[in-house]
Amino acid sequence: MSSDSKIAKAASLLLHSPPGEVDDVFNDIRGIVNDDEALQEHIEPVLAESNMQQFLATTVPDTDSRVLITPYNRVGDTQFSDPNTRTVFTFDHLHRTARDAAPWDVPSDAQLHEPLRQALYDELLLYVRAHYADGSLGVFWHEGALVSCIVSNRFSPSNFWNGSWRSVWSFDPQSGQLNGSTKVRVHYFEDGNVQLDTQTDFAADVEDMDEKVRAKKVARLIRGFEAEFQQSIGDGYRQLAEKTFKGLRRSLPVTRSRMDWDKVANYTIGGELANADA
Repeated sequence: MSSDSKIAKAASLLLHSPPGEVDDVFNDIRGIVNDDEALQEHIEPVLAESNMQQFLATTVPDTDSRVLITPYNRVGDTQFSDPNTRTVFTFDHLHRTARDAAPWDVPSDAQLHEPLRQALYDELLLYVRAHYADGSLGVFWHEGALVSCIVSNRFSPSNFWNGSWRSVWSFDPQSGQLNGSTKVRVHYFEDGNVQLDTQTDFAADVEDMDEKVRAKKVARLIRGFEAEFQQSIGDGYRQLAEKTFKGLRRSLPVTRSRMDWDKVANYTIGGELANADA
């Protein structure tokens, strides 16, 4: 395998980084490769994919608007759009900074569906603010559909855990089809390495109606699906505690009789007295 191939494979490890630990993995890769110039050539496209995969949030230059870095609002190699401020900006994936904001020439099909996009954004923003700690939202017109991205990260490396919730919802106004995918990743690494990585998909149909009413309906479905997913995770952990873990040990010892702990205590006391007399 060539040196470039080895570096490219090492760089690709970034895509598998646990939430909030990209910098740690990057520094480990730097130590392994030990050639920053060669690494930079391969790391930048991987960092771009990682940032979009994680729905990294940034502030649009010269505004207070927060926007997500996603594949759905990418308009160039390093350029992204913010439909809320109608601007396009350049994003530095290595340093994770936005710059060079400029007016965005909104495509005609996106302009046509802007009222519905804005109505859906407003409805989902209320939901995200009510149910997510430090949650971020983006709603974009992408390839004939409204794509809603929700992300919430909780990083606590000092307590040895990091976690993220990401969901993507695609709504086609023509067919009324709503498809969604929700993904949760948690990494716990105190005296070990335990990860939760789970994902589920949803689908529903939304009838044609007034834009604001339709946006409310879509937001209500998303809220219901995500609440169902969260409930299923809680139920899964309860089943682990109440059934699965108990199934990993015998209810009785190999003698098939219960342990008489009073006898054990007497044996212990008798042994201590014998030692004391000796």
